[in-house]
Amino acid sequence: MKEKKIIFFDIDRTLYDPDTKSIPASTIEALRLLNEDDSIEIAIATGRAFYMLHIIDEIKKYINIYITINGQIIIKNNNTIYRNPIPKKDVLHVVNIFNKNGMKYGFLGEFDETLNIVDEKGKKAFELVDMKLPRIDPHFYLDNDIFQMWTFSERSEHDYFKTKFDNLDVVSWLGDGFDVLSKGMSKKEGIKKILELEGIKLSNAYAVGDGDNDIEMLDYIPNSIAMGNGSIEAKKHAKFITQDIKENGLFNALKQMGLI
Repeated sequence: MKEKKIIFFDIDRTLYDPDTKSIPASTIEALRLLNEDDSIEIAIATGRAFYMLHIIDEIKKYINIYITINGQIIIKNNNTIYRNPIPKKDVLHVVNIFNKNGMKYGFLGEFDETLNIVDEKGKKAFELVDMKLPRIDPHFYLDNDIFQMWTFSERSEHDYFKTKFDNLDVVSWLGDGFDVLSKGMSKKEGIKKILELEGIKLSNAYAVGDGDNDIEMLDYIPNSIAMGNGSIEAKKHAKFITQDIKENGLFNALKQMGLI
């Protein structure tokens, strides 16, 4: 009998190409082939919340484990098995800092997300990744658990904000902006919980990603793959670099590793 394996996939620019607003045909075929192997489990590890995953509807039939919001909520077989909201006092601190600096920011809750304000730049950012523009509610955090916050900000300003949030982590995006989440939490921590739950050895785990929020995951997993279109830092922390998403990079990597 084959030993059980598991593969964790990031979504944006790994499985899903926001430029074409689609999942490459070769990627869909790769997941179909993986699904035919009973010894392989397919999992998602994403910065998105579950309610943002309409973009991968056509491959959800192959997936039953979702590590969402960078490890803050884990769902298995449609049941939430782990949740880690940011403490209210820390959320309030972030809100105060962002407001003092005139920032445009958003909240991710378990079932909804909101913005404090919206402008043309914000609209375009959501259109770029094929996400529905959230509703405006700057006070959403008062009555809801918050699992992550985010803001638009120039890269040169990120280090400044890192000094302001002692109890939280600041994770940069590929573009302008960053996420704020509980300190020490990441896709990696969610993966550790799943490996323990599923009884799968770390040596039998694989991960594919492209962004800075994948770094801990790519570092931790011994069989890690960075997309050719990935960030410089993501590529530094992966064991293997494949081609661009537009060049069938994911399919090629899985084939080279003997998984399909």
